[in-house]
This record gives sequence, C-alpha cells and structure tokens, in this order.
Amino acid sequence: MKNENKELEFIILLIIIIGIIIVPILYFIPSSISVSSSSFDKRVCAFYYTWYANQTSYYGENDGEADIISHWGESHPELDPPIVHDPESDPWDIAAENHPTVGTDNLVLYDSADPDAIRFHLDLAEYAGIDTFIATWWGQGNRMDNNFEQLLNITEMYDYPMQQTIYFETMQDKYSYENPNVVQNLYNDLTYVIDNYGNHSKFLKIYDKDLKLERPVIFVYSAVFKPSVENWESVIVMLHKNNYYPFLIADMAFKSINEEIFDIFDGFHMYNPLGVYRDEPDRALQRIETLVLASRVHNDLACATVLPGYNDTQVRHGVGSLERKNGETYKYTWEVAIQSNPDWILICSFNEWHEGTEIEPSYEHNTFYINKTKEYISMF
Repeated sequence: MKNENKELEFIILLIIIIGIIIVPILYFIPSSISVSSSSFDKRVCAFYYTWYANQTSYYGENDGEADIISHWGESHPELDPPIVHDPESDPWDIAAENHPTVGTDNLVLYDSADPDAIRFHLDLAEYAGIDTFIATWWGQGNRMDNNFEQLLNITEMYDYPMQQTIYFETMQDKYSYENPNVVQNLYNDLTYVIDNYGNHSKFLKIYDKDLKLERPVIFVYSAVFKPSVENWESVIVMLHKNNYYPFLIADMAFKSINEEIFDIFDGFHMYNPLGVYRDEPDRALQRIETLVLASRVHNDLACATVLPGYNDTQVRHGVGSLERKNGETYKYTWEVAIQSNPDWILICSFNEWHEGTEIEPSYEHNTFYINKTKEYISMF
C-alpha cells in the first residue's frame, strides 16, 4: 500500500513538473517561431483616404463632381437618431470627432485632389518614416482613382522616398459572390490597376525570385466577405493565364484563414484590430502573433496593424469606441505589433477622420501622433 502511494505521489509530482516546464514552453512557441527569418524587407504603411473634397478651398477638383464639400459633411438622416452635418454652414460641424489643420493653427477642410494637401501629407510621411500610403480605391475613373494617380505623380515629381499602392475596396455589390459577373468584375478592375499604375516608378512592387519579376502589391479589404474563395481562385487563374501576377495582401478580419486561402493570397493583414484592443487587449499579442506565424509558415507576407484609437460616432451608431488615452492606446498597439515581429506594420490610419483613427495632425491633438509615429517606427 505504501509503495502504491509512493508511485501515485511520484506520478503526481511528475505531472506537476511537466506542467511547470512544458506549459510555458508551449505558451511561448508562437513568439519563438515568429522571430524566424523573413524573406521580406521591413516596411511601414499607412491607410490613406483620398475621398475628401472641398471646392471652396481648392478649385481644381478633377472630375467636376457637383458636391462642394464631399465626405467632410457625411450625413445619415435615415438613422435613429439621425446623424446630420452641415460644414458649409458651420465648418466645425463635420463627420469626425477631430478636426484637420493642415499645418496651421485653425481648421482646414482640405481637398484630397489639392497638390498642396498631398505634399503636406507626403512631407509628414517622410518625416515620420512611413514608407507607403495604401490609398482607398473604389473603381475605375472616379475621384479616388484620379486622386491616386495624382498621389503617384507628385510622389515621383518631388522624389519622395515612398512607394504607394491601393486598398482594393471589395464592399461593393459588383464584387459579391451573388453577382454573376463577380469574377470578371474583379479581373477587370485588378488588371486596370496593374495596366495603369503597376509600372509607375512609385507604385509598390515586390520582386519574386521564383517568377523573376516585380509584382505590383495590392491590399484587398475584407477579402472574402463579398467575393467567395472560389471567386478568387477563378480570378487568380485568369490573371496568371494572361501574365498578370499581382501580389495580393488580404484583410481577413471577418473570416478564419484556411489552407485554401493561403494558396490564393500572398500576404495577410487585419485592417482594423478594434475588436482585439477594445474587447480583449490582454490577448492582443497572442491574436496578432497567430496571424503572423500562420503567414510565415506558408511563406506569405505577415502584417500587424496599429491604431491610435477609434470613434465613429459622427457617422454611425453602435460600433463602440476605443479611447486614445492620451496616446497610451497607440503606444500599446505599437508594442504589440513590434513584439509580434511582422514583416510590415500597418497604421490604421493616416487620415480616416470618420472613424477617428487618424494620426494626421488635428486641432485637438496637434502633431502628437505624427511625432509618436516617428519615434515608434525608429524602434521597428
């Protein structure tokens, strides 16, 4: 009986020892693996929005749209309660928590087509060390498309040390899996971007050693929310058949990543990690390391996203905010991102004013977030 008790005590002790040694090792495995070498150079990118218009301050709006002030006054009278803004009557009444200043001491509602505004943004990016703007893109020939071309040309004209790309916005019915033309629509718009911008000296490209060519980089928002995995498989086949080889970096915020998706896309990111940092901040590192590790295991490009905060209460109800906490939120997201050891760090955002994620100087925060961005980039 005593021998049996001793054997039982030994087994219990062995289990405890295994628990003490093995569990911490298992817990730190993602961190250990994620620091393995990467074939991609480090880069810092910022999501960039070119949809603002103000023809009272800039008269060169390039597509003749009727709106005098676009996006600054975004309103939703259909909501309950309604959200309505009128910056034409009161310039401070805009669809944003904070207010842009464009390097002045007062409010400036800029126009995204204004070369002076673009140069101001590029100057800030160069100062902070941002390598790339990921510019919102909603299709061919509209204002955002024209403004992206303007961004590329000004970047080249003044020799800014940046390469730019687009954010392929899929939240449109033409890209829905329910649309019988979805595959052709995706193909047409992707090839338009490649044909029109892919060879520009300031369009972001990655050299593919296997294909022995430079591949234009395109970020894809909410990649498999409206288009299906099968839609993307068909598009990739069409693209490659016709000698188009875009390097597609997919936003997977709404979906888990399976093996099929790893075979389709070349990299992965999360546009806005709001839910992680607002609802489970203590698990942020684990969540982001998982994405980085999964990408790296499949030889895909791994991204981690940082943000200063979130407040979209001037355009919608019910999402919930993430307080800036005098810069502590931004600092923490950078600490997590750097520790997760991604290939690229993405900033959400440079100037998405509607959702309160902007780091662009504001009346409320001045240049605080641009200065902090410079500090944190130097640590990456």
